[in-house]
Amino acid sequence: MQQTDILGQLFDEKILRILRLFYDNESAEFYLREISKKAGIPVASTFRIVNKLVELEVIILVHIKKFKLYKLGDNENTRFLGQFIRKQKQALEVFITRAKAIEGISSIILQGREEKDRANVIIIGKGIEQAKVKELCGSVRDEFNFTITDLILSEEQFSQMDTMGLYPGKKKTLYQR
Repeated sequence: MQQTDILGQLFDEKILRILRLFYDNESAEFYLREISKKAGIPVASTFRIVNKLVELEVIILVHIKKFKLYKLGDNENTRFLGQFIRKQKQALEVFITRAKAIEGISSIILQGREEKDRANVIIIGKGIEQAKVKELCGSVRDEFNFTITDLILSEEQFSQMDTMGLYPGKKKTLYQR
């Protein structure tokens, strides 16, 4: 069984579809019928699930005159739950875990922002087998529908290119040996 399937095995698939809708669109607000349509769940079931999530303060109910909108809450519980619900976070974590087994990798850096379905990484090390990295990126793409674009550099190359300003913007170290 794949790790990504374990939530589906443990919890109701309808609840997971609604949660993923909110976590994939964190700042969005939805009407009940919109949630139902996007998640592919009947309105009555959506109403029951959304009310349960409102009680748990995972989703916040916003009243605008006579309309009701729902959005993802911003609290400790939603951040904790998001670690399990967000597929892209799982994809990067799985990528890093598997990349640790590849010889020669000393660090992995996220270049720029992580997007909904893709991320750019710089893999730094010595004697890294490019075929293994490409195979790993392909398996993550197939398993999570998440594209990881990689660039393999030696420590000297990265240092020189960084000094020259060729990698501007936000950089986040995801792994360092």
